[in-house]
Amino acid sequence: MMTQFIQWSGVINILSGIFLLGYWYLYAILMPYKELSSTLSILVKNRNWTFVNILGVSGAIMGLVGQSGLYFSQIEEVGQWGLIGFVLASIGTCLLLGPMLWDTIIWPILVAHDSKLLDFQGPIYSSKTFLPFFIMSGMLQAAGYVIVGVTTAKAGVHPAAAAWLLGIGSPLFGLGAMFGKAQVIPRTIGVTMMSVGLIWLGSGMWTLGG
Repeated sequence: MMTQFIQWSGVINILSGIFLLGYWYLYAILMPYKELSSTLSILVKNRNWTFVNILGVSGAIMGLVGQSGLYFSQIEEVGQWGLIGFVLASIGTCLLLGPMLWDTIIWPILVAHDSKLLDFQGPIYSSKTFLPFFIMSGMLQAAGYVIVGVTTAKAGVHPAAAAWLLGIGSPLFGLGAMFGKAQVIPRTIGVTMMSVGLIWLGSGMWTLGG
């Protein structure tokens, strides 16, 4: 049963990587990102907003299941630090899923009533709770994936290069949002590294029990 769970978690990791790649690159292709200036409402009003963001939400949810299989596939080898990394990455991802769902479902409703709510100097982004919570969640997830990457690389069960791609790419993608308008460069590099790492690790997990 555990072998089957690990194998199918590998498939889910592959799908997670594909969905996250699709989310980010379709975001750049379909959304008017270059017109972004002082408000996020110009993106939220776009007809592709919900579709593109659902890909991101789906990829993150799949990642939760996939990283469970990754941990159990090397549970003895990664030891206590592997457990700590898995827990931190899982909690951080869960906390970030909340804002991602709000972005996808609730923000179009807010914009329809008052587009100024999503101004970068507006009530949401200037809130004393929203941004600190978002940053804390991102840092928690980043720390978790760094530990997961390091312990997985050292464990020797999966390709070390794939583990490093995940361990470096995930925090680069998540924390890259803190760079404002310049975020597109670190986040594009990060999501590409992370997704390739997920697909690579997932492929290895599928063959682990074969």
